[in-house]
Amino acid sequence: MAVSFLSLASLLWLMENKTVKESHGRQGHGEALLKAAIEKCRSRPIQRISLHVDPLRSPAMGLYKKLGFQVDSLIKSYYSSDRDAYRMYLDFDEN
Repeated sequence: MAVSFLSLASLLWLMENKTVKESHGRQGHGEALLKAAIEKCRSRPIQRISLHVDPLRSPAMGLYKKLGFQVDSLIKSYYSSDRDAYRMYLDFDEN
C-alpha cells in the first residue's frame, strides 16, 4: 500500500496513489489507512481532502462514501481516452 499527500497551501490535501494490493483487499487495510489520513488532516489547518477515483471501482467508491466523501464532478478521460474519474471531496467544519 502506498500513499502520498500533496499539500496545496494549508487548506487542501490531495490524496494520490493509495491502493491496496488485490490479494490484501477487503480486509480493512484501506479503510484504516484512510481513517488515519483523515484524522491527521483534522489535526492540521486543512479544510478539504480531495481525491480522484475510477467510477468502476465500486469497493473504493463505497468506502469513500461511507467515510463522508462526496462526488464533486466527473473528469472525462482522466486515466485514458476511455477511462473517466470522479473527483471526490471531504470538507471539514470550520469550528
